[in-house]
Amino acid sequence: MAHMDRPNRAVVIDETGARRTLAAGEAAFEALTAGGKPLFLGLGPDPGVAAALAGGQPADWLECPAFEAAMGPDWLARLPAGWRRLTPGDLSPGRVRAARLIRYRQNSRLFPSFWGPALARVQLALLPGPDRAARSSGVILPRPPKGLLEPEIARALTALGRPAVDIAPEACPAALAALLSSQTPSALLSINGAGLDDEGISAALLAEAGVPLAIWFVDNPFHIVGRFRGGFWKRALLAVTDDSFIEPLRQLGADRTLHLPLGASAHFLAATPAPGLADRAVFVGRSAFAGRDAFFAGCRLPDGLTDTARAMVADGGRPDYFWWTQKLGSGPLWPGKAGRAAGLGAETASLALRAGALAAVAGAAPLVVYGDEGWRELLPEDVSLRPPVDYFGALPGLYAGAGVTLNATSLLLPRGLTQRHFDVWAAGGCLITDATPGLELFPAALTDPVRYASPRQAGQLAVSLLAQPHRRADLAAAWREAIAAGHRYEHRLAALLNRLAADV
Repeated sequence: MAHMDRPNRAVVIDETGARRTLAAGEAAFEALTAGGKPLFLGLGPDPGVAAALAGGQPADWLECPAFEAAMGPDWLARLPAGWRRLTPGDLSPGRVRAARLIRYRQNSRLFPSFWGPALARVQLALLPGPDRAARSSGVILPRPPKGLLEPEIARALTALGRPAVDIAPEACPAALAALLSSQTPSALLSINGAGLDDEGISAALLAEAGVPLAIWFVDNPFHIVGRFRGGFWKRALLAVTDDSFIEPLRQLGADRTLHLPLGASAHFLAATPAPGLADRAVFVGRSAFAGRDAFFAGCRLPDGLTDTARAMVADGGRPDYFWWTQKLGSGPLWPGKAGRAAGLGAETASLALRAGALAAVAGAAPLVVYGDEGWRELLPEDVSLRPPVDYFGALPGLYAGAGVTLNATSLLLPRGLTQRHFDVWAAGGCLITDATPGLELFPAALTDPVRYASPRQAGQLAVSLLAQPHRRADLAAAWREAIAAGHRYEHRLAALLNRLAADV
């Protein structure tokens, strides 16, 4: 039931279970079109305001049943006589185009599972073009301006005869609606939720147009779905690079999942070795991911638990994301952002793993780090720190020319792999890596010689391999053959598209 926490400010429990104060007055509405009979998409907490906006005209209206129930029995009594209730099925293109549409602004944030499909139907009906645009073989790929993975995915899609249809994720859902009014691509592939708005309008537009949605979580999925207000994402095909997330996602109601690891980017297969690195260990990476502090703002960790995690890392333990959720008692990981504190814990432990392994290697062999200035406070003074390198430029040559390249997998992904697990070998280089359980993707004969159990062992492994160039060359050749045969992005995208086709 609604009640008043201050004059004229009703509250409601939204779809996620959160208590929300309702906006009031005429400013809480927006006119979507002009002319015609008024059609209200949500009436707000005071139907009298809607009546005033109608200017004495009879009106049609659509309301979410959960909102209506929360407003109580007297709410409908304030509607003028003769107003007609509609259902979402009544929103035909003809009715929508003929009406003066007035929307209660807040409704899609409160009950997105109801309003997403309704607003998607309205949005498509208002755009020029046929009610059902012609189908194409393309795959919509929302691409941020500086995305690293998207260009390779677009290239792989084209190689598979399914060209990428570019769209700017920050312009969605409006840009998506405009695209769907002119064509009906075969699917939309969202990388880490790109192109999907928090209220699920983009997902509803796809459903209305009959376009399947796949979301590929290349990072921790609970860092991404935490921003979604509705459960629309559960109805998509959810691909994860780390299969430890499959069961937790299923427990939240996602019934279509796919383990889809990262792969090798094609330009690494044509790498030319950079000079001057053959006797050195190399690490390429940031000391923290971009926007880390803002992402974890407000998250706090018990000092004792952080110390325990760091000690575990030093001894070869893996206090990963799910270790932290258990220790912190995070509870349900959706809805809301309850899992972010566990994410901060895993990120903190990951930094201890990276810094420990780098320090061990630096103490045993010449080490060159390509990364940000944050490393200066974390590494020994004699480590050579050089500026970051371009993924599409110098990086393949560095991997190909280095004596060994170091990897330390983020504990945000308990069974994950990084791009280095694929790109270094594709370039003809040699990777030494922590013992992430994700290495089970490859034969033990390949992984056993190049993995270290604890950070301190990374230095011993680096020295051993640097002293055996012929063994390194044999390992590199075997790994490169395995990567080229089954772990390129064409392989990943083919598996994804086949699964989408099977689900139809």
